[in-house]
Amino acid sequence: MKKLTIAALVTVVIAGATYTAMAQHHRGGPRQMLEQVDANADGAVTKAEIEAHRTDKFASADTNGDNLVSAAEFEEFSIAERERKQAERRAKRFAKLDANGDGMITADEHAAADDKRVDRLFERMDADGDGVITEAERDAAKEAMKERRGKRGMGRRG
Repeated sequence: MKKLTIAALVTVVIAGATYTAMAQHHRGGPRQMLEQVDANADGAVTKAEIEAHRTDKFASADTNGDNLVSAAEFEEFSIAERERKQAERRAKRFAKLDANGDGMITADEHAAADDKRVDRLFERMDADGDGVITEAERDAAKEAMKERRGKRGMGRRG
């Protein structure tokens, strides 16, 4: 029983890290894009702001200024954008972990953030609330996660 509890807890932590990363990516997508397009930060996006954003993106990709984007320029731009977005996500994650804002993450800050995530996941998976995640509860949680992913995926294709 003790091995099952430890295995379940390890599964919770691993699944939690994966789920959290996916959820953050999903939540940040369209909202983050609209924030980037909303040039005057008034909470509304106009066609002019969309056009200006598109023009700026194209100009950024067109590194030689010939008003054409080659495959090489596109690849370079795509890599730079991906790296920029990853750096933004890391900075936001760091700021969230650095609870007191001193530019350093202490062991206590790290543990507190991890405890919150583990507690939420444990609560979600421990269906009968007995403080133990059984193999059946773990399997049920995995199936529920697959089902949620499937539903989200179907909604995007339409």
